[in-house]
Amino acid sequence: MVYVFHVDGYEDTELIAPLDMLSRAGIPFTRVGVTGKTITSKLGFTIEADITPEQLDLSDCEMIFLPGGPGTKNYFDKPVIDSAIAYCMEHDCYMTAICAAPSVLAAKGVLDGKQAVCHFSVDEKMGKAQVRKDCMVCVDGKIITACGAAASIELGLKMVEVLRGAEAVEKVRHGIESR
Repeated sequence: MVYVFHVDGYEDTELIAPLDMLSRAGIPFTRVGVTGKTITSKLGFTIEADITPEQLDLSDCEMIFLPGGPGTKNYFDKPVIDSAIAYCMEHDCYMTAICAAPSVLAAKGVLDGKQAVCHFSVDEKMGKAQVRKDCMVCVDGKIITACGAAASIELGLKMVEVLRGAEAVEKVRHGIESR
């Protein structure tokens, strides 16, 4: 199961495109509304989260995912984010973040000494991460980061790849006619 933590002000493409790729690959996900059951995107669209933080049970977690955008500030100082990150570190689960959201992982020390990418606006918030500028999606162990909205589909495909393999990615690519 992929647990998607989203907050008010998330970047629409950074949530929707990766979830579309996961869905096409048959990978289950649950959307956790960090800032409430109804979440409003950067563009003003509202969606209902599947669960609230109080309902979260990570016992079947394969990966957590933090979409970015201007709402990234809403991830900080949230106990559910702290506990999800701690769970992933203890249970060797994947942690994925895009755009400004890798700064959340950096603030928790998760990216110390790791290669990562992020939106240029948060370069200075990446702590001890080795910030790369030569790729849009970066994998370092169980950490996957992406630089922004333009990388959303590739991030989704990378999530599919690490969870279900190259064959699953090729099926999804064929389905979206991405060659």
